[in-house]
This record gives sequence, structure tokens and C-alpha cells, in this order.
Amino acid sequence: MTIQLTPEQERRVQDVISQGAYESIEQVVDAALAAVEQRVVSGFAGTQAELDTLLAEGLASRELPEEEFWRSVNARTEAMLAERKAAPRS
Repeated sequence: MTIQLTPEQERRVQDVISQGAYESIEQVVDAALAAVEQRVVSGFAGTQAELDTLLAEGLASRELPEEEFWRSVNARTEAMLAERKAAPRS
């Protein structure tokens, strides 16, 4: 599959790489796809802002290997979901 990025998308990808979060375009695309997959998982009741915050925190840490990062995101997402399910409805 071939994709065409807009100049803005290319700039954003290069910014992520230059900040050291990822080493290649392929890694950025893999992370982006994982984020999309995470977002469309049924049962996730968090907001896009909450998911973005989780992703940004993981990227900013740069201390976790990618697999451990995604486990951390999954754990926090599950915790957020459990909190929302337990919260009284108004």
C-alpha cells in the first residue's frame, strides 16, 4: 500500500522522529495505528482528550519499551473504563 502524506502530516512525523520518540517513519505509523486500534476497542468510554493524554505521557517518558508502554496504556484505559462504569449515572 502506498500513501501520500500532506506536507503538514510529513512535518508532524518528522517532528516526532526528531524529538527522539521514534526512530523511523515505520515506527511512527505503527504507533499511530496502535492508537487508532486502542480508540476503537469496544467498551472504551474515555474521551479522545483522555486517550491523547495517555499517549502523550507515554511518548514523553521515553523510558518504557514500546510493548510496556502499550501495556501501561491498556491498564490505564481499563482503569478509566472501570471508573466510568462504577460512577453513578445522572
